[in-house]
Order: sequence, then C-alpha cells, then structure tokens
Amino acid sequence: MSDDVLIERRGPALWLILNRPDRHNALNVAMTEALVAALGRASTDPSIRAVVLTGAGERSFCSGADLKEGARMFMSDGGANPVANVLRALQDCARPVIARINGTALAGGFGLAAGCDLAYAADHARFGLPEVRVGVFPMMIATRLLHQVPERRMRELALLGETIGAQEAVGWNIVNSAVPAAKLDAVIEDAVVKLTLAAPSALAAGKAALYDIADLDRKAALAYAERAIARLGESAEAAEGRAAFAEKRRPAWVVTPPPAK
Repeated sequence: MSDDVLIERRGPALWLILNRPDRHNALNVAMTEALVAALGRASTDPSIRAVVLTGAGERSFCSGADLKEGARMFMSDGGANPVANVLRALQDCARPVIARINGTALAGGFGLAAGCDLAYAADHARFGLPEVRVGVFPMMIATRLLHQVPERRMRELALLGETIGAQEAVGWNIVNSAVPAAKLDAVIEDAVVKLTLAAPSALAAGKAALYDIADLDRKAALAYAERAIARLGESAEAAEGRAAFAEKRRPAWVVTPPPAK
C-alpha cells in the first residue's frame, strides 16, 4: 500500500488520508490505486459504517492530478482513467463516504469532494476548476458537479477557472456546510455517529438507488423505487426496525465486529 495514502480505522469509520502535503496532496497513479482498493475493501467489511476522505495538513484537501506525472493522469489505461477509477469507487462503495475538506480542493480534488456522499469544509477552504489554464477541461468532474451545481455556476467554474470560497461553495450546493477548521472534526464525528444509527443495508441500497434513480425518467424511477422498497420492506433489518419502533427502543442492527489485529 502506498504511503501516499494513510489508512486509519477510527471506531466505525475508515479514514483515507491523502498524504502528500508537500505537493498539496496531488494525485498520482499509486494514490488512485490505493484509494480504489481501500474503498473496495470498505464495501465488504460490515464493521465499517462510514468512510472519511481527507487530506494531510491544513492547506490542501487535494490539488487534483499531479502535473509532474505528465499525461499519465489524463489517459485511459485499458479504457479507465486513474481519477475516473476513484470516482467510480466512491460511487460503488457500499458505505457512505464523507469528504472532510481541510483546505483547497482544485480540479480532480474538487471532483473527489463532489464524488463523496456528504461534504463538510473548513471555512478557509477554496474550490476551483483551473484545468482550462493548463490545456485540459474538467470532463470527468462535470459528470458529478452537473448533478449538484446549477448549470450556469458549473459553466462559470469550468470556463473561467477561478476559485470560490467555502461559504460560496455552500450556497452553490457543493458542500453541506463550512465551519471553522477547529470545529471540522466535530462535524465529521457527528455525521459518523448519525450514520451508525441507520440500518447498514438500507444505507447501502439507498445510496445505490440515489445514483440509479437520477439516470431514469419519472415513470422508470417510480417503478425502480417500488421494487427497491419492497425488497427493503421484507428484509430482516426492516423487521428489526419495526419491532424497535413498536417497543420504543433503539434498533439492534447486526454489525460484524472489526477483525482482530
């Protein structure tokens, strides 16, 4: 595993820390491969209830692809781009992924934040898509941001290449909230705690459904939802949820303990 990505287990959450602060946590191929592998393992470990993605230090969350890697970060290897592989892994991960945006998020780093299910930023963070200034365009990032940001705002970000502040990012629907850096970990911990109150399988099914429904027309989306809720309603989790509600107690979700070290 690359030392450029630190992997830490903190209670029910798996933390993935981009660890190249001297390079503003810029992505190289080894980092993208490590992230894809870690997200895949999180999906198969029921004791992990959430994943937190962040950067080392306080200056940068991630500045995007490391331009010193040359064209490698923009090319497809067997039809797959390194950054696109991470975006797919974020989407396919069965656990909710929280972006802890500790500093500047640019280009592919902005894309990573957009690819997470929840995003919370330190109030000094800045966001931008400067790709046009180095001869490329935020193609893959647009596949995520166009579902979050109003189209006019997306065009402004992508065509002008300027950055915006954390509070603007809240207003543009890029992050859930922005708080002083000293309070960011408390916000993340609160989100993790709330996720552990939810039924694990329902979270996984719901996350997948939100992506699938977004690509369907209204009739197909409703039919999908009918089938999905029927499956969930018949599950053991739903039976436990109903019983807990009737008995006025907290549901006892079945969660496998973490493997022994």
